[in-house]
Amino acid sequence: MTSSPRGSVVWAAAVAVAVAGAGALAGAGAVGGPARAASCPAAATETLEVRGSTLCLAIENATPARRQLIRPWIERSARIVADYYGRFPAAEVLIDIGRSDGAGIGGGRTTDESGLKIHVKVGEDATAAKLAEDWVLVHEMVHLALPDVGRRHDWLAEGLAVYVEGVARAQAGNRAVADVWAEDRRSMPMGLPRAGEGGMDQTPTWARTYWGGALFCLQAEVAIREATANRAGLQTALRAILDETGGYANERDIDEVLRIGDRATGTHALEDLYQRVRASPQAPDLDRLWQALGVPSDPNTQPFDDRAPLAAIRIAITAPLKTG
Repeated sequence: MTSSPRGSVVWAAAVAVAVAGAGALAGAGAVGGPARAASCPAAATETLEVRGSTLCLAIENATPARRQLIRPWIERSARIVADYYGRFPAAEVLIDIGRSDGAGIGGGRTTDESGLKIHVKVGEDATAAKLAEDWVLVHEMVHLALPDVGRRHDWLAEGLAVYVEGVARAQAGNRAVADVWAEDRRSMPMGLPRAGEGGMDQTPTWARTYWGGALFCLQAEVAIREATANRAGLQTALRAILDETGGYANERDIDEVLRIGDRATGTHALEDLYQRVRASPQAPDLDRLWQALGVPSDPNTQPFDDRAPLAAIRIAITAPLKTG
């Protein structure tokens, strides 16, 4: 979820994540104490450097054990997002970690009121195993990569955060590919228009905003890859949008944003799809799409069909990124 005087994107949810290993806590142990960058807000107590970006950390109830649990989770999440976009999508951001009862993770909120800030609550009983499965922080960090396109288009911001979270984590090996497709197959039908609903810009319901937006992303992904013989995808477009707009700290018109993405892929996939769905309800044949991609009815228990017409596209979407 995000929120600012210009727009709001919020994803409040509960679930879990964090990597084990105190080795990632370089300079953050109890001995000597953490360091805070001079540019960070006063609320920050320590920092993380990820791909040239500064993450200012403010951890409520920051006991040594809690810091040792939370800091690697933040770093892992940031590196997943940085790998997807080619860099972390903000030069500096405050990561404000509140506390809650229980073991859940939720209350995610990204704002730009007096500087970029992500707020997430982590339960006092959260474990490294729980944190290792978390999607919330990755979802919020993805919001940093899209400029503010206005409340009317929150479906694009939230849809991207839902879609990219799964793809980026699968690419990084942090989430099973089958689990990503299982959730998409189970949840994207919720994003289809119901009787009496209008286009994406006219129907700000939860289902259309989150899962209708995610479905838009999948449709755009497939269209780009079909048009480019699988040489480019939505990731190509989103990297260009971040590079040319600077991300969430800036405002842009949605048409400009989509043009930037299309120019990067050499297609008109984003602009054409938006024109179809912006003011008119569109209901793609999802069963036909899953069949073409080779996605079974239950990807967690059934094999993918690698002979399906668009199987190569499905495989490419979540393939590990090439490094070096």
